[in-house]
Amino acid sequence: MTGNNGTVLLVLIAMVIALVGSLYIRTLLTRRAIFKVIEIFHQYRALGIKDAKTRRELGLERPDFFQKMMRPRDYKQYALQILMKRDIILADEEGKLYLLEERLDQTLRRESKKE
Repeated sequence: MTGNNGTVLLVLIAMVIALVGSLYIRTLLTRRAIFKVIEIFHQYRALGIKDAKTRRELGLERPDFFQKMMRPRDYKQYALQILMKRDIILADEEGKLYLLEERLDQTLRRESKKE
């Protein structure tokens, strides 16, 4: 019986490590995607309401079902949602998106103080 208990314990520990590892990797990939989305807005100069661009113009349109099935997961959509919830990226009345540099700087300052 002792051998079976040890095996079960090892399997449980391996499952916990796998879960923690997958959460860490997801966080890392999301963080990287946030910086990629910010870089896209800088590249297309969508930095104010006058220079707002559509998702299509920025290359951030949602993939359709078949694209989702054929490609690895793209975290840019999730990163865009996070930035929009934090009011770093805003949408005008036409639905065009733009980045607010002032709020981005404040957020990065807060993030660096936490670390």
